Amino acid sequence: MLSKNVVFKGPMQPETELRELPPPGPDELQCRAVRSLVSAGTEIRCLKGIFEPGTNWESWVRYPFYPGYSMAAVVMAAGKQTAGFQPGDRIFAHAPHCQFFNISASLANPVPDEITDQEAVWTTMGRITQNGVRRAQVQLGDHVIVIGTGIVGLLTMQFARIAGAARITVIDTNEKGLALAQTFGADHIITGYAGQAGKEVERLTGGRMADIVFDATGNPKVLADACILARKNGKILIIGDTTEPHKQTLGPGVVSNYLTIMGAHARMLADHDNPFYPYTWQRVHEIFYDYLMQGRIRVSGLSTMEIAPDDLPGLYRKLAEDTTLATGIQVIWN
Repeated sequence: MLSKNVVFKGPMQPETELRELPPPGPDELQCRAVRSLVSAGTEIRCLKGIFEPGTNWESWVRYPFYPGYSMAAVVMAAGKQTAGFQPGDRIFAHAPHCQFFNISASLANPVPDEITDQEAVWTTMGRITQNGVRRAQVQLGDHVIVIGTGIVGLLTMQFARIAGAARITVIDTNEKGLALAQTFGADHIITGYAGQAGKEVERLTGGRMADIVFDATGNPKVLADACILARKNGKILIIGDTTEPHKQTLGPGVVSNYLTIMGAHARMLADHDNPFYPYTWQRVHEIFYDYLMQGRIRVSGLSTMEIAPDDLPGLYRKLAEDTTLATGIQVIWN
């Protein structure tokens, strides 16, 4: 079977190709893509190929590189050791942008009937942002700041609200993103750079400053700015990973205000269910679907573009110049 795949042949070389797909192994599912989600910030960094030694990016991205990691799909065939799955089942898979693929059954998540493919394709982003909010330990009454209005920032603010945040302030220079943040429940928006937002945050918090600041940008310059927005003994959670950490510096007050700086990643999950940290891959996905079905997390409206696979290389080149062109891009597979 031939599969149409999206591939980065090298830095700034996005293409589509046809690639032979073998039959599924005994513990694998062979699947047909329905929709995949473009995570523009991450995928453009992979496309540009500018990674400092020792970073997660340097060890992860090897050309030819197959981008994408959030897929809604349908099972076409199941190996003999894949109990619980059968052809026609709808699944979510951590898979790249490809027409057909094989995946271990242990890594496939059934999608509930109540969840549409348009919603299921957001599962990876739901996992990333859950991990960040859980790591930051948002509590009742917290004033939370989210810097960045990409898809990570917009989902982070929603999970922070569920976790107990009383007030959420969103900061960005992107007016389209800020308009979306208001639609999804931000209490306050600040148009501009985080480093210029201190006076306004001071006003909004009555001089207390923020309990928790989420840096959802991936921009190495933002960490220093985030430090001036947090209260004494406040927390900063970096949920956007930079490719150039040497540019990431600490701002004033880290020591004198005894700030806590943390990171969170999509892989911050338990290997198996246990009473001390029950958040396995599967459990985190179930929580995301549950909140979608309750209407407490919304992804409708986060997607601003649907695109065919053959048009994706051209879009990548445009996004390399301006990642704010579109939010939540969904690739439609026939």
